[in-house]
Amino acid sequence: MRVAVIDSDRCRPNDCNTVCIKYCPLVRSNVEAIKIVEREKKPVIFEALCSGCGICVRRCPFKAITIVNLPSELEGEASYRFGLNMFRLYRLPMPQPGAVVGLIGKNGIGKSTTL
Repeated sequence: MRVAVIDSDRCRPNDCNTVCIKYCPLVRSNVEAIKIVEREKKPVIFEALCSGCGICVRRCPFKAITIVNLPSELEGEASYRFGLNMFRLYRLPMPQPGAVVGLIGKNGIGKSTTL
């Protein structure tokens, strides 16, 4: 299982001529693994179709794409997903009355947003 994350702040398809789509081997073989969504005007990676080759990650001049391969035991254990091609949170502890819960992790992974 993999998660494709596109940083919408960094993604500028008008400036790069959508190289992520042009160089994707699946798109080149007529499988729409990446395509532009009209209402957002940005590319969307369809994770079920993505092969995880990483070509789009290496070709993106703005470093806007990340492909994260997940261990299979996390399938179905996502607690929250922030949107299509956005990050997911797994195995969040449920706060209980009278208990202390700590969230530890590096900057920018959604600790404050989760709370």
